[in-house]
Amino acid sequence: MNGSRWIFAVVAALSVAAGCSNDSTSAVAQPGTLSLRLTTPQADDGAMTFAVSGPAIDNATAVDVSLRLFTRQADGSTLVGAVVGALGNGVVVTLQVPDVGAAARYTARVVEVADRQNVLRASLAGYALTVAP
Repeated sequence: MNGSRWIFAVVAALSVAAGCSNDSTSAVAQPGTLSLRLTTPQADDGAMTFAVSGPAIDNATAVDVSLRLFTRQADGSTLVGAVVGALGNGVVVTLQVPDVGAAARYTARVVEVADRQNVLRASLAGYALTVAP
């Protein structure tokens, strides 16, 4: 086998092997669920408005039937929502997304919080929202 045919054979073999790989770093989108996790310094939160920005979000759902969730698409990259009920530390909303591999590209922030008597918190210090698989 001459040199150019040998190089062609090696390149072809490597291409076939790469195409058959189950490597999770491939560029194929993996639809799934991300969690929106609340960190709160209070024990009596009753409502929260929030915003999540990043790639597309197909749907949002409250994690518990005791919570009510209201959402709207503010623009092509931001979902604004309000979740009402007895809120505590932990996952409060799940997000259906077209690619869970893009989780790091989402950002979430608390906009406002009210206690269970419907009084707005004067400060959001200690509140945080994170998006994670």
